[in-house]
Amino acid sequence: MAPIDVSRRVHTQESPHKVRMVDWFRKNFWAVATIITVTVVCAIIVKVFKKPGQMSVLESQAMDMSVMVPPKGAVPVGIARVERGHIEGSVTYTGSVQAYLDEDVYPRVTGRVVAMPVYPGDRVARGQLLVQLDPADNSEYLAKLDEAKYAEDAAMHNAGIAKEEFDQRWYELTARKEAEEAARKVVDEVKANLAYWKPEVERQKVLLQAKVVSLEEYQRESSELRAAQAKLEQTEAKLREATNTRLAAQAAFDAMVHHVGHNYAAAKQAKAVARNAAIYEKYTRLVAHDDAVVTKRIISPGVVVNPGMLILKLAHVRQVRVQAQVASEDVEQIRLGSKVYIKAAEQSRNEVVASVTSIFPAADPVTRTLTVEALIDNVFPDAVSVSKQVRTVGQYKFLPGQYVVMRIVTGENEGLIIPASAVIWREGKPQAWKAVSYGPYNGATQYQCPMHPDVTLDKPGKCPKCSMDLVPKQIGGQKIAQLVDVEIGLSSPDKTEIVSGLKEGDEVVFAGYARLQPGMSVVGSQWGRNGPVQLPLASDVSGKRYRKW
Repeated sequence: MAPIDVSRRVHTQESPHKVRMVDWFRKNFWAVATIITVTVVCAIIVKVFKKPGQMSVLESQAMDMSVMVPPKGAVPVGIARVERGHIEGSVTYTGSVQAYLDEDVYPRVTGRVVAMPVYPGDRVARGQLLVQLDPADNSEYLAKLDEAKYAEDAAMHNAGIAKEEFDQRWYELTARKEAEEAARKVVDEVKANLAYWKPEVERQKVLLQAKVVSLEEYQRESSELRAAQAKLEQTEAKLREATNTRLAAQAAFDAMVHHVGHNYAAAKQAKAVARNAAIYEKYTRLVAHDDAVVTKRIISPGVVVNPGMLILKLAHVRQVRVQAQVASEDVEQIRLGSKVYIKAAEQSRNEVVASVTSIFPAADPVTRTLTVEALIDNVFPDAVSVSKQVRTVGQYKFLPGQYVVMRIVTGENEGLIIPASAVIWREGKPQAWKAVSYGPYNGATQYQCPMHPDVTLDKPGKCPKCSMDLVPKQIGGQKIAQLVDVEIGLSSPDKTEIVSGLKEGDEVVFAGYARLQPGMSVVGSQWGRNGPVQLPLASDVSGKRYRKW
């Protein structure tokens, strides 16, 4: 038997596996070569064309972004110059509008509300119907008015008749007085005749005794005396009769005077009753006494109301009272006649200029404030254009209860002026941020990587970790902020007077100082309502990165 070759046998056993590997490699050689080539090329491309700071997916996932610190730079702020000019000091308060006169509408008679043609918010004119009680043509008070008018007519008729009787009695009394006077004259005439015959008879009697005259002559004259005496008695009787007749006529006249007076008094009473009835009938129509605005309606039509029951509330607003609760320290600077600028809102362009008409002499016990009032005409002129809006006739500027902004003038002066927002208060003292210029500093500064703060160099370059450009730790402006104490004078919403602490030409920060610290670098920016209109450009701070602290 021939000997066995062990090495050959092992080779024979392993050859199938190796053969398969060699065959697979031969078949996939170009594929493997292609993969290796693409991998090498990609690595070269990434290395050559990779941007500074650009990281792979794994690098970005492993990166801690919290360590990224932006470089410190200049704070953009609003800067204004201290200037000399005119300032009108004022204080601003929120006020309220009160009606010049509040009117409560009450009925004065009992009745059912049949009409109420007004509603809250309606504007009513003088004499306009507000409330109608009971039907106008079928009212209890209208019937009473008619009855009173008829009674007045009857009383006036009776008074007229009495007046006619009074005239008749007057004529009769006048006639009796004249008759009495005529009888008295006759009596006087008879007395004069009797006075003649008495001494004549006595003389004849003496002459008869002396036998100068005859008895017949004496007797004839004696008969004349007796006739004169008889006539005197007759005329005196007629005089007494005329006097009694006159007295009767006088009594009748006096009675007629009382009768006429009674009738006229009754007529006046009837007239008063008629007038009263007319007033009561008028009370069924409640009308506006002046131009006003309906502010509240208490009841609705159909309700039976009694005297004293509140029906409507009106506000007379042709003039209104604008009032503000002002602190006592501000009231000390306000005088009667001081100007007041009134607006419906802070942003409103329509402003009413008025004057202080009253400062209440007592403070509110709760708020410790005093009421300052301005009385204004509240009606726009006819066809006047206000802020391009044409107002109609009778339209009001303000309505009762409306809140307004009142700027009350406390004085005027010429002095140094800065924006009011530039003044800040710390511990009760006014201060201002002053923007001070400084010169360049030629020393060195440090540069660091914004992605890797631990990478710091003394000169510009690239980060060895991410190849990003290193930036200065400090990027400053031309000015630094300094906090200075100031003394202020008059102040208005947009301006403040500086008495001391600043001089003309200084620059102050009026906006953007919320987080400002003394010595921080600032750069002026155009400032709008919501912040800087545009942030500073690189050119605004380039070349200004070195500064001396």
